[in-house]
Amino acid sequence: MSSCDPSISDLEQRLAYRFERPSLICEAVTHSSYAAENADAVSYERLEFLGDAVLELVATCIIYEIMPDAPEGEMTKMRASVVDETSLADVAVELGVPSFIRLGRGEEQSGGRHKRSIQSDVVEALLGAVFLDGGWQEAERVVRTVWGPMIDARNSSTDVMDARSRLQELLAGEGRVVRFAYDRSGPDHAVEFTATALVDGEVVAVGTGGSKKSAAIDAARAALESQAF
Repeated sequence: MSSCDPSISDLEQRLAYRFERPSLICEAVTHSSYAAENADAVSYERLEFLGDAVLELVATCIIYEIMPDAPEGEMTKMRASVVDETSLADVAVELGVPSFIRLGRGEEQSGGRHKRSIQSDVVEALLGAVFLDGGWQEAERVVRTVWGPMIDARNSSTDVMDARSRLQELLAGEGRVVRFAYDRSGPDHAVEFTATALVDGEVVAVGTGGSKKSAAIDAARAALESQAF
């Protein structure tokens, strides 16, 4: 494949991992638009697929360890909060990943370097590249180093588990909004609300709760887990 800018070594330093096969890190930062314009380049899409699985498994292990008394539902919520697009893009910016992404001319001109969807994809691709190059042990080390502090902080936070806020922020990055429609049922002493989450006028998830807020959070959580939007 085409060679990367020599400064790609700076990204290796930020990941605290030196690649035995530099072609893998080059591939991990190559958008499909760049590959379309350069016959010898390969896009990150396959590495992204692999990295997504690596991240989810290691994050699950970390959460299982630091939340020993948490039920499955709470651990699922935590995992969703650290592997969603917003969190991945935040990690990308923290590591300085955007400056290394290789984009085609059109995507560059349209601001692709600043698109959170692309930033998050590249982070996952980098994890896939580390896994292929150094094996599970190195991939796990990178995830624990980069994501471990985030998970610890969110485990200590009281408001980070608000899936509604996470969904709203994620969609805002794409110029989209989520709207919730509510139905109320049951007697006053045992009222239950059903919240229907709609994005672009389409139903993406339904949740229930004892208040409108909890029902909306439940619906947003379901939307984040299913990625139906």
